[in-house]
Amino acid sequence: MVIAALVTAVGGIITTILLKFRSENTQDHATVMDAIRTIGGKVENIDSKLDGHIDWHLKGASSGQIPVRNKRAASRSK
Repeated sequence: MVIAALVTAVGGIITTILLKFRSENTQDHATVMDAIRTIGGKVENIDSKLDGHIDWHLKGASSGQIPVRNKRAASRSK
């Protein structure tokens, strides 16, 4: 009888501790998801800017002319 009561008590304590960690994990998960959403929006914005910048370079390189954006910098380097 004493062993059964001891096993039950230890099991109850372990269950309580696990439930506490589960609650904290849910809160941590929500915090991480908010951070991922914030970072995701920034990455999409950077992706758009980078695509535009690469296109800008490709258009200038394919025509063989200096794009308008760099004419002033090119004239300073001469």
